[in-house]
Order: sequence, then structure tokens, then C-alpha cells
Amino acid sequence: MTLRKKPHAGRYPSAATHLMNEGFTSPPRQYEKTFRRTEGVEIVYKLKNMTPVAFKENYDYLLLLAYQEAMRYDEARWKFAEFDVRLGRLRKGRDLPEITTWTAAMNPDAETMVYGVGYDVPQRHFLVNKAEDILDIVNRYPGRVNKQAPYKVVALRINIREEI
Repeated sequence: MTLRKKPHAGRYPSAATHLMNEGFTSPPRQYEKTFRRTEGVEIVYKLKNMTPVAFKENYDYLLLLAYQEAMRYDEARWKFAEFDVRLGRLRKGRDLPEITTWTAAMNPDAETMVYGVGYDVPQRHFLVNKAEDILDIVNRYPGRVNKQAPYKVVALRINIREEI
């Protein structure tokens, strides 16, 4: 495996430090992954108490965190990130999965992967778009999720990939 995980050695990105101090996450776990045509690293931040209100207040930090972690592996070819969301399903929403994943498309540039291209485009492939979609879950699934507790964001995963 040519792409190795880079240890944090107790020094985390500024956004991670802020979220840890606020009690929304603990230190990340890193995993080396190998697939048929790619290999890479997955950095997982387990999120705690990330209710809709907390997510809305902190989603700028989460986006910055994804950007900072992806920039640590700037030499890698592909980067993408995803949020895992536990839905507060109602009886009518039982057909929805308990945990949904909102994934930004792979991009060679960390800034573009997180924040988009800097101008409006019809595609909503960027992590900032996925965060907006999460904030809009109540409108996306009317009558299928609990309005008082529609969801909790449970993880942020940053994935770095290289071709084998």
C-alpha cells in the first residue's frame, strides 16, 4: 500500500479541536483501505449530540474539518467526504433506512470537494450541498420523520483514494 495514514500525534486540525472542546466529537480513527482498483485512508469522526440545532450551529466547523483533513493528504488523487445521519423515523417512514449517508462526489481538489466551484452550478455534488440537504430533511420526508427529532448526524467520514 503506497498511501499510508498520517498519524495526528495529538495535534488535530483547528476545527476538530473546537468540536472536541464543545463535546461534539472525540479524536478520529483512521483506517487504511484497499479496494479492487483503489487504496486509501478513511478518517472517521464519530459525532455526539449532533441534533438539527447543533448541526446547524456547527456545520461550518464540520465543513472546515473535512477540508482540513483532506488537505493533510493533498498529494492524493481523490478525496470525498460523507455524513452518516440517523433518521428519527415515524411509522409512515419505516421504509426509510435507519441510517442514511450523504456523500460528496470524489474530487482531486479538497476545497472544491467541500465548498464547490465558487459559482452556482445545477449539480449538488459538494459537501456543502449535502449539509444543506441534511438541514432540509423535514421537508424532504414530510410526515415520515419526527418533527421534534428528525435526525442526528452520527459521523463524518473523510476518504482519501489513490489508484493502485
